[in-house]
Amino acid sequence: MLTARTLTEAQIYVSLVTAADPEAPAVVPARPEPGVNVTEGPDAWVFASQAGEITIPYASERAATAVGARFGLGKSQLIDAAQWAIVSASFARRALDADMAYTGAPDQDRTIVELNWEFAADAVSEAIKFLPDGADEVPDADIWSEYGAAAKARHPHLVSRAKLHDDLEYYRGTLEDFRALYKRS
Repeated sequence: MLTARTLTEAQIYVSLVTAADPEAPAVVPARPEPGVNVTEGPDAWVFASQAGEITIPYASERAATAVGARFGLGKSQLIDAAQWAIVSASFARRALDADMAYTGAPDQDRTIVELNWEFAADAVSEAIKFLPDGADEVPDADIWSEYGAAAKARHPHLVSRAKLHDDLEYYRGTLEDFRALYKRS
């Protein structure tokens, strides 16, 4: 059985697996929903998903929540470094689209812009966790999925230290700029 660090990581994994599988139905993967596709066990939730059953230990979810680590503590065992970089870019595209459409009008919700920039920064931070000290890029051993390997083959600098850190700086800076421009009253 697969193990995720958080429910959010499990959901991201299912989205990646279904997006990478041409045989998967072209529908949005089901979200974890207690009583529907998430059952409680003695030490963990079990998420019954299109990608199979995924265990999420309560202790792991609690620890991540306590420190604000949306996807979990430590390196992912489910999602490889290249996949995290792809997820990050996807959230950044959504954030940019929402950011460009946002005018600050009273009827607009700014949360979607902020959350997407936050998710983009958090996802690229997950890819950075795979960078060994002093290495210029993530080792190939930390890109174990076909999807991640294909993405790196198409974009050789996808998981380079320079690109990952540039992306993180851009996502955080853009979020700060957005917040400064549209201060809450």
